[in-house]
Amino acid sequence: MIARFDHLVVAVEGLDEAAARWTAAGIPAAPGGRHPVGTENALVRGPGPAYVELIAAGSDESNPWLDRIRAARGPISWAIAVDDLEAARTSLSAGGFEPAPAVPGSRRTPDGDLVEWEVCDVGGGPYDDALPFLIQWTSPMPPGPADGAVVERLQLSPPDPERVADLLIALGFEPSRHWPRRVFEPSGGGVGITLEPIGDQVDLGPASWSMGWDDDERGTRATLALRTSSGELTQVTLDGVAVVAWPDRRRFAASTLVPQDGSTGASARAEAWVDALVASGRAVSEPVDLAWSDGPNLEVRRTVRLTGPRATQPITVQWGAHPTFGDDVVGIGVGAAPVLLERQPEWRSPGAGHEAGRIDDAFVLALTGGVYAVRDGRSLVVRSLDGWSGSGLHEPDEAAQWLAEAVDGTRTDGVLRGEPWV
Repeated sequence: MIARFDHLVVAVEGLDEAAARWTAAGIPAAPGGRHPVGTENALVRGPGPAYVELIAAGSDESNPWLDRIRAARGPISWAIAVDDLEAARTSLSAGGFEPAPAVPGSRRTPDGDLVEWEVCDVGGGPYDDALPFLIQWTSPMPPGPADGAVVERLQLSPPDPERVADLLIALGFEPSRHWPRRVFEPSGGGVGITLEPIGDQVDLGPASWSMGWDDDERGTRATLALRTSSGELTQVTLDGVAVVAWPDRRRFAASTLVPQDGSTGASARAEAWVDALVASGRAVSEPVDLAWSDGPNLEVRRTVRLTGPRATQPITVQWGAHPTFGDDVVGIGVGAAPVLLERQPEWRSPGAGHEAGRIDDAFVLALTGGVYAVRDGRSLVVRSLDGWSGSGLHEPDEAAQWLAEAVDGTRTDGVLRGEPWV
């Protein structure tokens, strides 16, 4: 049985107005359609299967679904998708839960298409906020817009986080080996789930998109991290939801070169990039023997250099092993004397899909061109897709200033830059 996070349900009063608010904030919400029970929705979604559902009452009738939506505002529930609903119900029953019988559901899209599924409540009724509900898609939705929002992480503070953890484990989710059992990192990418004690919302940092809800009686709260394809980092509150919009690598032309071979681990993903760039004719690969002054301390197994179009900086990829723990590590650098852009270990555990994302980011950055790094003596500032990293001593705001001066041409000494590959 395969299980994954599917969607977060956010109740709103006026669907068109809510969708317009989200879209105006740079987070597009498109009409999804109507359900036979009388509710209607708009969807915040991208190329991944997970999404956010804005839902409202679209009928004056009374039934458990409409009544729940009318009485609620903000995030009220969430869904776990499974590929075998009866097997999931059996697993939950064995784990001490009492899942309701599966019932059919459907939605008629604005284009007239019928999307169908089966759904199973696990909590006390429709859109319970203590436990997720289960969904099995019988006519799956097609992929969302390529430039739409991508869900990365759901962080919850349910009334009983241990009970939710028991449910996820019963469905086959594996807790991370690096954290307590309330942290779940799916293998092969997907959406990570973290269960927090009831209390203040946990800050995911600037590179996230977060949502939260408050309940005066129980203090429940959720946070959702997403990636967007364009725009700047922004913070806004929408329908009781705290939102931080974080643009990702899709805003760069080089993102179209991301390999689609399904590789997830760091080593395999780096190999896929090398193979793809060589096969496309954009790069020539040759083995090299070098040690990076700023690079990882590895037991080197193999190093290749990719040389691209004129005026671009070469990309160096190094495969090795950690000298103490023996874990595989991939290093990616840019320049004739390579500056390290990424060092990614091979965790070989749930969450490995995120290794591929880090490798993808490093290659997209290397292929995008512009200023890569600024060095002054022993101090070094290296650009990233969303900011910078630095080593050595810097005054406050000095590192960002170095990069800004390199970009506008007022600083030239110690600057590593190159033309874009695409």
